[in-house]
Amino acid sequence: MKAKWATCAGFAACILATSFADEPANPARNDSSMPSYRTIVSEVRVTFFVTDANNHSVDLVDRSDFAVVDDDLVVREFRSVARAEETTLDLVVLIDASASVSSSLPKIMGQVRQLVRHQQTANDSTSVVAFAGLNPALLCAHDCGSVEANNRLNALKPGGLTPLFDALAYSATLVSDRHQTGTRPVVILFSDGHDTISKTSAQEALRAVIDSGALLYAIDLNTPGSNSHGSDALQRMAEATGGRTFSLPESDQVLETVLEDLRTSYVVTYQLPGSRVGYHTLRILPKHNLNLRFHCRSGYYYGTSAP
Repeated sequence: MKAKWATCAGFAACILATSFADEPANPARNDSSMPSYRTIVSEVRVTFFVTDANNHSVDLVDRSDFAVVDDDLVVREFRSVARAEETTLDLVVLIDASASVSSSLPKIMGQVRQLVRHQQTANDSTSVVAFAGLNPALLCAHDCGSVEANNRLNALKPGGLTPLFDALAYSATLVSDRHQTGTRPVVILFSDGHDTISKTSAQEALRAVIDSGALLYAIDLNTPGSNSHGSDALQRMAEATGGRTFSLPESDQVLETVLEDLRTSYVVTYQLPGSRVGYHTLRILPKHNLNLRFHCRSGYYYGTSAP
């Protein structure tokens, strides 16, 4: 039996192609009359979590509670529905340190230090990246509780333009390069959603995060209720990865929310509907309780890499 993984982008959905062939009893014999049977089995795997009307995590979900919409095809028959096996976090805290959000930086750094303190007692990996001016800066990785890392955090000063999309692409590369089985990559972004200097486009940045498998949790630095275009952009990006958005006053709850989402995540698998090569959009919809909201990545690639 020979098994091969087909190409798929990101960790939200993977396609497994397995081929089976009878082998001759005598390996030295090359008899073309020997029967050979081959078949291809393609399976989509989607990780998701569920919240209720009050945006609280829902712990127990049954396969009868939801349907998957893969492109325009509704999938109701699943091969399996089970708890996700990811038990640890690979956390990247991404800080906008540009001049446009300088008044928020003291509050942001207080939340960042709180995140670092919490993660010191866990087996998770934590990195802190700041962006302002031309390039993102890695302030710490794995050693964020050290004296040296604390000094670098204290030395961070606001100023410069805002390379938001470059910073998102940088963080996506960071988590992709060190991904391990059983680990959930998460990016917590403190930003107002505005970009002024990036070489990377918004679409390229979002695709990089999706392809990395990371969930994006955005802390919106705009005034709550201000109807900012930046707020809309943050919400769209977070939801496209399967993550969520918080206001800055709510940011002290974000790590607790991330851990709860991790604990209550599920994986659903189903047969690939059709064989169309390219990008497939994904949605999970409630079947009975319309107050439930299913959070998952917005799509996957089948049979090809991302352009």
